[in-house]
Amino acid sequence: MRRPVLVAVLGVLLVGGCGSIPTSGPVTRVADDQGFGESTVRYAPALPVPGASPQEIVLGYLDAMLAFPVSTGTASAFLTPSAAKGWRPLDGVRVYSRPKVSAPVPDRSTDVDDGDEAGDRVVVRMSSSQIARLDQQGRYTRMSGDSALTYGLQQVDGEWRIATPQAGLLVSSKYFNDYFRPFDIFMFDNPGRRLIPVPVYLAVGDQLATSLVASLARGPADDDRVTRTYVPKLESLRTSVPISDGVADVVFDQEFRTASESTKDHLSAQIIWTLRQVREIEGVRLSGGAPVLTRNGFPVQPIDSWGAFGPSTSGTHAYGISDDKVVQLDEERITPLTGEWGKDARGAVRIAVSDAGVAGVLAGRSEVRVTNRAGSAPRIFGGSQFVTPRWDRDGVLWLVDRVGGSTRVRLVRDDIITALPIGSLAGLNVTTFSLSPGGTRYAATANGGVYVGMIERSDKNQILRLTEPQPLAVDAATPTSAVWSSDTQLAYLAGSKISRQVQYIRIDSSAGDSGVGGGALLPDVGADVLVLGAGDPQIRYATDTKNRVWYLPPDGTWHVVKSAEVTGLTYGS
Repeated sequence: MRRPVLVAVLGVLLVGGCGSIPTSGPVTRVADDQGFGESTVRYAPALPVPGASPQEIVLGYLDAMLAFPVSTGTASAFLTPSAAKGWRPLDGVRVYSRPKVSAPVPDRSTDVDDGDEAGDRVVVRMSSSQIARLDQQGRYTRMSGDSALTYGLQQVDGEWRIATPQAGLLVSSKYFNDYFRPFDIFMFDNPGRRLIPVPVYLAVGDQLATSLVASLARGPADDDRVTRTYVPKLESLRTSVPISDGVADVVFDQEFRTASESTKDHLSAQIIWTLRQVREIEGVRLSGGAPVLTRNGFPVQPIDSWGAFGPSTSGTHAYGISDDKVVQLDEERITPLTGEWGKDARGAVRIAVSDAGVAGVLAGRSEVRVTNRAGSAPRIFGGSQFVTPRWDRDGVLWLVDRVGGSTRVRLVRDDIITALPIGSLAGLNVTTFSLSPGGTRYAATANGGVYVGMIERSDKNQILRLTEPQPLAVDAATPTSAVWSSDTQLAYLAGSKISRQVQYIRIDSSAGDSGVGGGALLPDVGADVLVLGAGDPQIRYATDTKNRVWYLPPDGTWHVVKSAEVTGLTYGS
């Protein structure tokens, strides 16, 4: 791989900020970069000072890794020549807080670099609290607990230098909060029908487009059986992704001339959906070798193209049950559903509504009645302790219930019902279950926590299984009613110092944004069911223990919809 590519990709990795580390060198504040809500402070750390002590060298090295724009040149100056040559800053990033650097002690080990001019050898210990790690792609893992690193130092030309640097980069939580933002890179599912967003954290700045494409070009994880990519490998990506007059130029060395039209279309969709997050980009010119990939004969593909591969942008509605009738909620209007369900819900306590049909969990939660949208052609499916069913974008009905102490998930297509392998989800007492807007992931509340997993499909679009449920690091107490606010973020209800509130978390367990409504607070009403739906503006409702419906209008506050009491609140098309 060429060195310029490595330098560009470095922006994928860095996270952190300075905490209890002395800083020096010029600091310049410039305008908000890319419109992500923060002013960007450009910082050029100082080089090693002659005569610096071992402890000062380690402090300076930690500070040098906080350069912005991202650079490792100054940090390398704190290393011995051979250590600088062998250092692997691209091996990942660790985010820390509360760093402490100890006084040096003599180095009793024999693990030193005899290739450097060596004098006395000492060891300096750096301890801190772990916050998170990013892998080479920018994927986030939350960490906790204390961590310690030991640096061996030796003298080079009479100056102390670090001989044993850690792999990857170390940055503080302040730096991470100041300079990094969550983004998504887009892979495909196995049949190539659905784009699957993969959450990453990248540094804002002039190299954001390059960092996004570089992260995407790393492809799925080695053990990933759910996603696939049509993007050439990172080694094929040209040095950077320049933007001129709103057009981003993405160039690969790999020849596209022999690629199939399907491959070219899928490649274009992945690149364009990923680069949609860069505000200044209006179009993309994508080339490999001589050919430039075109869209409808034009070499510049609009940034809003290839929408069919993404989640539906059509609006959804909220539905519920009122006076034994299925009702539809539109802002503050509550009206009976057209068809038989809007006249008689037959005692249903849970409901699922889509263009494909209506499914009602009957009283006792041991039967689900399924009809077409008009309410005719009924079918009954038995079970026990059904939670709210879900329709997916292909018209498949998902039934989740609990039999014999085990949770099960079954799929209904036409009159055929089949059980789905779900791994350890079977051992969890699932209370709510929902599908992501793109139909590629599931979320469940169970056993006092929130869990997420993926839906694995064959290349023929057959649903094969659910991947293992991964618990999210939810900080709030007693989370309930987890629903998708996007394909990579969940909203849920949980206790707070004020009352049960809507809270947000990304599927990598990093903190979610304030979500729809800008953090508007629910009154202390014991909210128990939450609904967020697609569309612009996004629908947002909640019900409370008195079966009142609360509605949050755009740029407004939560207030009661007074026309009816509603149970079984849900969303659908």
